[in-house]
Amino acid sequence: MDVGEGRMRMVEGPVVEAADPFDPESRTAELTRPGAVAVPPVRENDPVVPPQGAGLSGWLSRWRGVLRRCLVALLPIGLLAALPMHFFVGNVDDTVIAAPALFDLLGGFGLLLLPLMWLAYFAVSALPLVICLAGVVAVALAEGATGSLPRPRRVWRLVAYRLRPLWLWFAVFGLLTQALPLLLTADRLGPAVAAPLAAGLAALSTAVLTFTGVLGCVVLIERDRGRRRAQHLCSRARLGGLVAASLAVTVLPRLADAGWGALASTVVAVAAVLLWAIAALVTYAQARRAEGPVTSDSLLSELATSELD
Repeated sequence: MDVGEGRMRMVEGPVVEAADPFDPESRTAELTRPGAVAVPPVRENDPVVPPQGAGLSGWLSRWRGVLRRCLVALLPIGLLAALPMHFFVGNVDDTVIAAPALFDLLGGFGLLLLPLMWLAYFAVSALPLVICLAGVVAVALAEGATGSLPRPRRVWRLVAYRLRPLWLWFAVFGLLTQALPLLLTADRLGPAVAAPLAAGLAALSTAVLTFTGVLGCVVLIERDRGRRRAQHLCSRARLGGLVAASLAVTVLPRLADAGWGALASTVVAVAAVLLWAIAALVTYAQARRAEGPVTSDSLLSELATSELD
């Protein structure tokens, strides 16, 4: 045997010394990329992802299916969101009423606390949206991939690592939608603009909720992606169903409050936000399907990568 033949060389990892791309037996091994999520074969009857090219009927079918299968697991999530919804959402103007009391109690220093109160309201008022969207995403994807409802501990582990950035995004957009009604009022601008102003603010709130629904799914499922990714997905999805759900969140609680009081408004608001969260997930899944193969299993795999960190 000649010198140099049959020598053993020690290396730190596997080495393919002579890979033949035309090998008919495919004897060369392909190493998976770290962090890559394997996409299972596309199921046209996926319980969450509408088929490619499906219109409103396909979207509604998935939305109704998620609601029907996951309603039992979503009720505790709605109850958890009801407390901050009842005491904080829509009550930012209460801080203005509290200003004289703060002045009498602490003098000029008390007024300095008013901006902090506003920030606290904006932050806490975003909490119901965070709870409902995170809960819906975890429950619906786990149920769609496995066929059974996940336990509460499993739901928490799936979304806990992304709650803080999701909350920050929603608080920023909540600042926009709740601060403008305080600054732009019919008393300041005149009664002639009352109706157009109300319609404009409702349209702004609907648009923000539509975008933040997709953005929230991006933040939860796709790591290290945010606003630009959500803008791209919004351009690929049919947003009609999500727009209708966002309009319901904007209008129905106010109508319930005017007709039946604050408690009824809270119940209607929680129900509307849960339906909005389902609409956001199905719309996001539809946009992802327009980009390429995606299933409930692959979306759950992306969401579950946090558990390995």
